[in-house]
Amino acid sequence: MADKDQESGVKQYVTDKYFAKGHLWTKIWQSLVAIIGWICVAVPVYWTISSTLLATNQRVLHAWKYEEGKTLFYFFDRFFIIAFIIIAIIVVASTIHNNHRVKQHVSKEVQYDEDQLEIRTRRLDDYYTHRFGQASFRKHVKHYTVDPEQNIPTNAVHDLYKE
Repeated sequence: MADKDQESGVKQYVTDKYFAKGHLWTKIWQSLVAIIGWICVAVPVYWTISSTLLATNQRVLHAWKYEEGKTLFYFFDRFFIIAFIIIAIIVVASTIHNNHRVKQHVSKEVQYDEDQLEIRTRRLDDYYTHRFGQASFRKHVKHYTVDPEQNIPTNAVHDLYKE
């Protein structure tokens, strides 16, 4: 049972250059693309809403004020609705496909030393057994009161890992 939990935990760790140390140009490039992408989404939405739905509101800066633009927009309203539905379906389908692809096909690298993890897990389990009793007792007891002298000092686990 513990091996299955450990395997599922291992599968969650993947490499991402954006969050790793270094890779400054990757961070700059991906951030710039994301900002430009959001601007490309926000500007047309603001432009359309400010000049159609908020046309009578004087506090809003309008992208266009002439009547032909409004008439053209309302002429294409069905087109916009259908396009939005089609794009939404494509985006949802692409997201589901990509999530499946990442979960099933993308190779994953282990980000930690498995031997060191095993040693640390064993040390921590021994420490808990010495301090609080056997693991079977700890896992199956419904109520347990820790005596003040059993409290774990602030750096105890850190010091234990240093050994």
